[in-house]
Amino acid sequence: MADRTDHGIDPQTHPDLPAWLAERARSFEDWAAATGVPGTWDFSPRSLDGLEVLIRSRYDSAAETLGARRDAFLQGACWYIGEVVCRTRGAVWKFEPFAVKGAELPSLFGEADPSGVVDDPCVAVPGEDMEEAVYPMGAVHGLFCTEDELGNPVEQHLSDVLGDFDEDDEE
Repeated sequence: MADRTDHGIDPQTHPDLPAWLAERARSFEDWAAATGVPGTWDFSPRSLDGLEVLIRSRYDSAAETLGARRDAFLQGACWYIGEVVCRTRGAVWKFEPFAVKGAELPSLFGEADPSGVVDDPCVAVPGEDMEEAVYPMGAVHGLFCTEDELGNPVEQHLSDVLGDFDEDDEE
């Protein structure tokens, strides 16, 4: 059993979301400069490949990215991934916290143990089911998964967040 946020709160206007988005947008140029390749970040689908290389060069496992999820680099990466999805797919940011039944609902990127909670934002196309939502921080952690729930080998990439999106469709 699980508890979700009060359904009276629209996930697009959750009180924690605007401040986080504003801070990420405000600090984007500093984040881009700190990556060492500031000219790379043009919000194109292709730029996700460069971000993936950068993430893989800094971390060796999902456990490492999970432990660093509140660090400036991964916060900026999460925002950037979400913004690429928003700009290419017409998605919007949402935050719908989740906690195992009986646990307190977390704040956005809260201090709680992240197992058993969802405390990170997602992006979703308006009108689509939340099951189709993309969790950018989950995509970062997923880069280090080598097999699916059935034990089959998998290789995940940041560009997977765009689904079947074809850049040629935009031209």
